[in-house]
Amino acid sequence: MLAIAIGVSAAALGAQSHTYHIRSKILGEERTFHVNLPPNYSVARQRYQVTYLLDGHLKAFFDLAVASAGYDITTGGPHEFAIPPQIVVGVEQKQRSVDLGSNQEAFDRFLAEELVPYIDKEFRTVPYRTLIGHSLGGRFALFTACRNPGMFPAIIAISPGVGDSTGFKAITDCLRRDFTANRTVLRQLVLTAGDREGRLYAATVKLRDFVRDSAPPIWRMLLVDGTGLGHTDTPFAAIPRGIRFVHEAAVWEMPAAQGDSVGEGKGDEPGRRVAEFYKSLSARVGYTVAPSAKWLHTIASAHLRHGERAEGLAAAKRLTDEYPEDVNGWTVLTDACISEGDNDCARRAVEEALRVLDRMDFFDEGAHAIQKKFFTDNLQRIQARP
Repeated sequence: MLAIAIGVSAAALGAQSHTYHIRSKILGEERTFHVNLPPNYSVARQRYQVTYLLDGHLKAFFDLAVASAGYDITTGGPHEFAIPPQIVVGVEQKQRSVDLGSNQEAFDRFLAEELVPYIDKEFRTVPYRTLIGHSLGGRFALFTACRNPGMFPAIIAISPGVGDSTGFKAITDCLRRDFTANRTVLRQLVLTAGDREGRLYAATVKLRDFVRDSAPPIWRMLLVDGTGLGHTDTPFAAIPRGIRFVHEAAVWEMPAAQGDSVGEGKGDEPGRRVAEFYKSLSARVGYTVAPSAKWLHTIASAHLRHGERAEGLAAAKRLTDEYPEDVNGWTVLTDACISEGDNDCARRAVEEALRVLDRMDFFDEGAHAIQKKFFTDNLQRIQARP
């Protein structure tokens, strides 16, 4: 077919970071936070998970979280799985010992009642949030998991301050309440501490053992290896590994055999199987998860491969409607139009692809030029067809 004669990946790796200020009634002062939007947010229509980082004023941590959340390089095959793009919010602390210690309940209310609602109002989000904290921030994140059940379904607690017996008991008592209250919706917990942190490391391992033995089966947990790490080193090991764990294929992706059946199916089978998987996933994670661009692409391609032209065209239109930033979707729509013998439809698809390309950010201008030439050449071929 015309449009898929060349398979070029649109590697739009640009990102957008901005600083915002919010007047907090709870804290009685203005607070600052930083927001990094996924590549081509302005072109896309999808909604995104949000990763919140305490101590977001620390550029090294914020940049690492952004880079880890944005690592989505794949070969594009049906068995490949990329971390879904996320919005990253870096929350500044004015005085860590106050925000995350003596005044932590008020700061927790600030997050739950002011900052999170603001982010959800101003940006296209879904209610699946990850909270990352280091040291006092890690301890704060653990308490937040049970003070506001479900607000942050995923917690990455790095070198959390649970070394003393009083602190350990307070956190385990708090977690037990969440274990009892929630036994059906996925929670994810990442812990780490360096083996050079002495008592803190031992307490973190002990907390791992407590969660492993006491949490309901719906919980997932990872202890990131802290061999050779001290207190200031652990964020660099835990942030990328933790973000990857929270977004692993084991949670978010269709099993390989089931995925193969989507690509091979005929009639309503591809769409039905994808819908069944995402219905099950939505129930597991507690919100409605939209099918990914990859699976909408697979459905459309399966229909076209089996000569189901009308179904292929409908599926391709859904793909480009929901994921206009997925440039390969426009090639599938062009194929579907051509399979129907509709040159006007194919022309409109390629023209829209060119408009989308001009609005997208490309890390490599060479890739942009290749994509543009590909669609321009196809447009000329379509216009030359009788």
